Amino acid sequence: MRKLLVFAAVIIVVLGIGSVASRVVVQHTRTVNHDGPVFTSAYILSDTKTDDLFVIADTAHLLPGSHVEADASLIGRSGVTINGVIDGDLTVMSGSINLGKETQVNGDASLIGNSIMVAGHITGEVSIIAENLTIAPDSQLDGTLDICANHLMTEDQNIVVRKCGSGELAGWQSLRTGMFAAKPFPGGFSFATFIVTGLLALGLAALSGLIVTIFPRRFGQMTEAVRTLPRRASRIGCLTQIFAVALVLGLGTLIAILPPLGLILLPILALLMLPLGILFVVGWMTVALLAGDWLLRRFARRTSPPMLTVIAGSLGLFIVWTLLSVLPFGAVASLLMVVLIGAVGLGAVIMTRVGTRSPVRSYFVQG
Repeated sequence: MRKLLVFAAVIIVVLGIGSVASRVVVQHTRTVNHDGPVFTSAYILSDTKTDDLFVIADTAHLLPGSHVEADASLIGRSGVTINGVIDGDLTVMSGSINLGKETQVNGDASLIGNSIMVAGHITGEVSIIAENLTIAPDSQLDGTLDICANHLMTEDQNIVVRKCGSGELAGWQSLRTGMFAAKPFPGGFSFATFIVTGLLALGLAALSGLIVTIFPRRFGQMTEAVRTLPRRASRIGCLTQIFAVALVLGLGTLIAILPPLGLILLPILALLMLPLGILFVVGWMTVALLAGDWLLRRFARRTSPPMLTVIAGSLGLFIVWTLLSVLPFGAVASLLMVVLIGAVGLGAVIMTRVGTRSPVRSYFVQG
């Protein structure tokens, strides 16, 4: 109970420090000549910026009269509006991009977004990827053009525009919506994938065998925990995984609502997830050791050294994982296998404190 209270106090202190620091960061990022990246919800530039400008915000606006004397890179989740002068190259990624009549870009311009309006003057090369693109009649584009847009509005018949490929806007859409993960794998089998993952599994199995050989007593305690108290180990492992997922989701929410605070807490989350990931891998080795022992007893009719046992178990689990991936919902089945087996092993690791104590408490009764 005392450890839980200490842990809760540490979290409260960290959140308090992060909250205060985030306010400082937000205030500091609003200064004009801030060196380094700027992270804020709404960025506005009205004066002169003497060095490179790099902004990540929900909205960004370069007002008339603003001047960037170097390169400018702007990432805006909702929208970016530019009405100033940029002496260097301009790179913009946003849902909506508006280059007003007073925009002057003296270098190259790269624009990626859903809806883009160009009404300014760009002296260098222009690269545009957009769903909807509007080029105003009074815009002036001096350099070569590389434009892909699914819908174009312009009075200039000399502008050549190609249709965007299916993957050209996918990267920005995934970045904007936060869907960084790839699409779920449909059921199927790929021999090349099987060979690559098989070699990877063989290497991890050999590493597991080496680790088990170095720490045989600790893995003995952890396997005993799985044998004697599987339900308790599963509960502890599931709760730990739920706690980890809650931390990640909470940080994601903080980044979405208040980016500076989320970015400050990101290294702290990484420090928490690193040891948890190591414990998860150790838990998998523990389950692989039990699986290998069952396989060798059933098919070889004998026991083997821990190194061979854990290698056999790791390869056996890999074969089961591969067979599950062939099913129509193979990705879901494989993920469930990893989560469930990982929960049992992780619970055993936590119960025994990485094999340093017995899972079953012993009592001394004086007669």
